Amino acid sequence: MKKICAVFAAVMTVATMWYLCACGTDAMENVSERRSTYYSAAVDGSTVTAVSGVREDPYTLDGHADALKPYTLITLVPATFDVDAVYTFRAAVGTSVYGGTLTVHPFGASFSAEVDAEIASEFTVTISCGGNSVDYGLTSCVPADAISFEQAVDAAKNEFDCLNGNYEIRARIIKNPIDGSGVCWHVSFYSENIDCGVLLDPVSAKVIAKKN
Repeated sequence: MKKICAVFAAVMTVATMWYLCACGTDAMENVSERRSTYYSAAVDGSTVTAVSGVREDPYTLDGHADALKPYTLITLVPATFDVDAVYTFRAAVGTSVYGGTLTVHPFGASFSAEVDAEIASEFTVTISCGGNSVDYGLTSCVPADAISFEQAVDAAKNEFDCLNGNYEIRARIIKNPIDGSGVCWHVSFYSENIDCGVLLDPVSAKVIAKKN
């Protein structure tokens, strides 16, 4: 009986040590960007989207992750594009208020601005131009039962056998580029010898597209 107890105690000790080590694993290790939110609203043919998370600063694809900073990117796609139009925005999130002038995109028919904060709840953006203002009540496009950032990264890692050594990870909720309906996870891995990524269904983690 004493031998059985001793063996049981040894097994429990190993299991406890494994559990503590697993709990101490940093989910953000090697992550250069984590974007978990995607908000959108449309009024009279114009659309405003906001994506938010954290990413390295400076934001460079060089194979390793530097210190992260919070960000939210707000983008306006007007019903009628005028490159000379001047748009400003104001967003109140809790006790914080953000605002400024939107910058025209050099290639796309859109305007955008970035703030140094991560916004994790639905909010309203007021867009003003030429004395007129429109409120956009941004709502989340991410399904309530979507997999987490950690689950998306784990699922993506299982798709590749080339992930070794040091590499950086970018995991972002994006608009589904395949059919344009809804959003998906885009998880990519990069180093000097690695350049691969995958699009995942936000709920089932099923592979939508894959780049080896």
